[in-house]
Amino acid sequence: MKKRILPAVIIGLCVLFFSVAHAQGPGPAINISKIQVQPGTLSTKLVMETDGRLFVQRAYYLAESPQTLVLDLVGAQTASAPIVPSSEAAFIRDFQVQKSGTQDLRLLVRLSERVPARVIAEANRTVVELNRIQRAQGGYLIDAATQSELDRKVKSEILLSKLDTTAGAESVSVKAKLTGPAVTQVFALENPPRLVVDLFDTVLAAKSDVRPINDPRSTVERVRVAQFLGAAPRPITRMVFDLKEPGLYAMDSRNDGLVVSFFPAAAAAVSVVQPAPPPAPAPVPAPVKSEPVALKAEPKAVASETFSPPREAAAPAQEVKVAAAEDQQEKFKPKTIAGEVEKFSGDIISLKIKDSDLRDVILYLAEFAGLNVVFDPDVRGAVTVNLQDVPWDQALEIILKQNKMGKTIEGNILRIAPISVLTREEEEQRRLTESKELSGPVMVKTITLSYSKARDVATLLNSKVSARGEIIVDERTNTLLISEVRDKLDLLEKLITVVDTPTPQVSIEARVVEASTTFVRNLGIQWGFRGIADAFYGNATSLQFPNSILVDGALIPQGEVTKGIGGPLGGYAINLPAPAFNTALGFSFANVLDTFRVDIALSALETGGDGKIISRPSVVTQNNQQAEIIQGRQIPVQTVANFTVTTRYVNAALELRATPQITAEGTIIMTIEIQNNAADFANLVNGIPPITMQSAKTTVMVPDGGTTVIGGIYRTEDSVTRERVPFLHQIPILGSLFKNFARTKQSRELLIFISPRIIK
Repeated sequence: MKKRILPAVIIGLCVLFFSVAHAQGPGPAINISKIQVQPGTLSTKLVMETDGRLFVQRAYYLAESPQTLVLDLVGAQTASAPIVPSSEAAFIRDFQVQKSGTQDLRLLVRLSERVPARVIAEANRTVVELNRIQRAQGGYLIDAATQSELDRKVKSEILLSKLDTTAGAESVSVKAKLTGPAVTQVFALENPPRLVVDLFDTVLAAKSDVRPINDPRSTVERVRVAQFLGAAPRPITRMVFDLKEPGLYAMDSRNDGLVVSFFPAAAAAVSVVQPAPPPAPAPVPAPVKSEPVALKAEPKAVASETFSPPREAAAPAQEVKVAAAEDQQEKFKPKTIAGEVEKFSGDIISLKIKDSDLRDVILYLAEFAGLNVVFDPDVRGAVTVNLQDVPWDQALEIILKQNKMGKTIEGNILRIAPISVLTREEEEQRRLTESKELSGPVMVKTITLSYSKARDVATLLNSKVSARGEIIVDERTNTLLISEVRDKLDLLEKLITVVDTPTPQVSIEARVVEASTTFVRNLGIQWGFRGIADAFYGNATSLQFPNSILVDGALIPQGEVTKGIGGPLGGYAINLPAPAFNTALGFSFANVLDTFRVDIALSALETGGDGKIISRPSVVTQNNQQAEIIQGRQIPVQTVANFTVTTRYVNAALELRATPQITAEGTIIMTIEIQNNAADFANLVNGIPPITMQSAKTTVMVPDGGTTVIGGIYRTEDSVTRERVPFLHQIPILGSLFKNFARTKQSRELLIFISPRIIK
């Protein structure tokens, strides 16, 4: 009995507890003081500043409107919709704030396209990060916020030893097991939709791995991990999530690894990332190449409105489309020695200033960025600007340009000076550096080249050699003997490493397909007659004149009828046999005395034929080198000039000439010339056959291993020939006795296919 009572008591207590909790009503509402949109090149952030922790009950895309992101906020005060910056107008189409219950809000963000998104909750603000789909191509860049985090972190290699996938009731999680916390950078790509997570200073313990996600509810098809960069400047391991469709996800960075969770399209609730520990002081940005700026008069007042910079890492400033991870590692491997083009990637700031002192404005920006400032004595001017949501370093650059000033950054010290001063110092520093280089000891080094000709490489390097340097070429061993100071020698070695690389080879296969059909139909008729009325045969006429009649309808003698068939009369009146025939039938009709006779001969021919010729020449050549292959015969042609007989040979052969060029995308641009010439021995001219030519010359771009049709010729001949007796052939029905018929139909089709393949 006690065993039955105990569960009932527990259930009753639970019901009482939930009833009391419900009767107490909701807690105090969270006030959203500001909602702002922070634009970015690769990601846009929706920042909600609150007076407490905001609870996001659900975050999802509407099924009926896949581009609309919905956020259900529990216990939140009504907030007005933010003003969307003009730069984001094409991405954020509409923004609405709706009441949902007594103390609940619903935010609807209508986007131009569906993108991956995550919600990051902090103590007094909540951030919705929208990873915009990247389509621009370019080199790999590190975002400023990520670079700052890397600068604060002590550089040490982290090992990614294991990748685990877990399918739960509400999400699918992928955990990368690490030996320490890693700095990450996230961005999205299209075609197919992908979410890319780069782990800096991370080395993959095993080889590349692919893990399929066998969960029909998940928005992820599979996850791929590979070593994106394995050496300087820092190793990067890349995780690529192939998405069925962009959706909601979350990231949790721990000491033992990184967990990325994806939520189904109809998830009841979305987890948010918990607030991270307070960040370290603002990082020092990397040195930026300066340009001068101009200033004006005395200041009057400073009025500014600033927005707190985001704490979490942003998406990369620029990224390229990535295919397989193995291709990426080779594609993005550093090949140049020059630095990256300057990009503005500082924290976002807004300024509204009128007639303020230049020094005061620069001091304010330096304080915002956490930099110390040193002014040249000649720095003076006035500033009037109205800037909204721009990086602080871009704002500084614009203000300096307006006042013809420039800047340099050394460590965490920002120095401002006129352009003339900085230019003079830069020139003096350059001369000092050159003198130091030239004053050092001259070193001699021999470098044997493997893939390039030593003389060609020496020609390229001569412009980089100093006054004390020298390059000697040993063509016998394909070696360079370089005498140069140390710094210049290091530069030359780097250039040689870039130049002396194996030239890729391309296999080119051509298929020349020639198909022909022939149809011939001939019909002909021959007929003649003879009639005699004479007393000799007893059939004379009863007239005095004419008493006897001879009608001869066989005046075309048998000996002259060379194309038809013979008959008893020895000739015909109508001689229209088929031009060529393989079937003939003759009829002869006469009376008993043979005084009247009719001979008829019918001839006919019908032939048909199909032919198909396939030629497959193939050749292998190096990149940007012409290849040629010829197969066939040469026809001797003799000419006589000044009593001298000259014999020359004309090709009647299949010829292929191709020059391939491999692009950085992995495609092949080819200049192709193909000829399919044949000798026509059926139509000799002075004993020499004419040449039937079929050729094509073009430039095409073909993917590696792909096939394209570079040309085609389709020719049809349809001829009808009739021989007729004038006027008589027009008699209805009987007109067929006075004409013949010959029809010839020929069709030829020529197609040329090209299939290039890069030999790896």
